[in-house]
Amino acid sequence: MGDRPMTNEQVATALTALGPELAYPPTPSLRNAVLARLETERASGARPVLPRRALWSRRRVLVLATIGLLALLALAAAARFAIGSIEIRVQPEATPSASLPPVEPDALGTPVSAEEASALAGFEPSLPSGPAPDVVYVVDSPFGDPALLFAWRPSATYPALPGTEWGQVLMTFQGDDETVVKTVQAFEDVHPASVNGAPGAWIPVPHTLEIETDRGTETFAVRGNVLIWEVDGITYRLETSLDRASALEVARSIT
Repeated sequence: MGDRPMTNEQVATALTALGPELAYPPTPSLRNAVLARLETERASGARPVLPRRALWSRRRVLVLATIGLLALLALAAAARFAIGSIEIRVQPEATPSASLPPVEPDALGTPVSAEEASALAGFEPSLPSGPAPDVVYVVDSPFGDPALLFAWRPSATYPALPGTEWGQVLMTFQGDDETVVKTVQAFEDVHPASVNGAPGAWIPVPHTLEIETDRGTETFAVRGNVLIWEVDGITYRLETSLDRASALEVARSIT
């Protein structure tokens, strides 16, 4: 009951910077058609009955066309936004395919010790209080520092994630290179959240996850709940079967 969709103001604040990245279809040339009409009117001696009114009509069409273009730009920009290294895209009817696998750590890297993982990745993220992770993986990225993946097996603390052998998966990314893409069906699927004062997003619906690795792009179906936030240049992605309040409690225990 505490979930609230992002407001228009929140979406606008997060998305306005993305306009320059959008690709637009080419505008057809109207030059030949306009010149042909002018030549026809000049040859026949025709003039508008009210020239000023005709000019105003043309100006009004131009104004309306400009407003329409700006509206399309705003809608296109609102189709995606980012939290740290994770880009969230909105794509209607983007239901995860039944053939897509859930997030599998083995598909992303090789298990190593926690100490070795931090040394290889070049950073040491904080972890939740409570049980230590059962496995740690280094996820190599073609864009910069590797990511780290921590996984916990199911327990009374962390119930099993649908379709996986894990109870909780925490991924951490350093920097702001957008190496991860999450695709949801609507903005209403993304709810604002706060983790110790850091803005974040709560996604409690099935969606797809794409991760850029040195092996290529890996795509997964996510059917658990996901909490995303960024602190001190590190982006955290927590996948869990816990509800929002419990997931926030886990996230806020990270020190």
